[in-house]
Amino acid sequence: MTKTKPSHHRGTNKAAIAEKASWPSTLEGARLATEVRDSASCASDTKARLTREIIDHEASHGQCTQTFLKKIRKQVRPRTTP
Repeated sequence: MTKTKPSHHRGTNKAAIAEKASWPSTLEGARLATEVRDSASCASDTKARLTREIIDHEASHGQCTQTFLKKIRKQVRPRTTP
């Protein structure tokens, strides 16, 4: 016997996979990410990690806080020895 009723042909229950953001959405986040991208003192893997961290911070907090901005800028700027 074949099952031809529509109830036997249900779709999957999987939700559509949301595309991850590749760039920050807020103005401050975008400025900070641009500063990270243009930094000459960071390696490319560090730039990618910091940009991902900015995007994740925006997703959880809604915006970039001043403390977070300072934390990221401290990692981007070259260290000066007195």
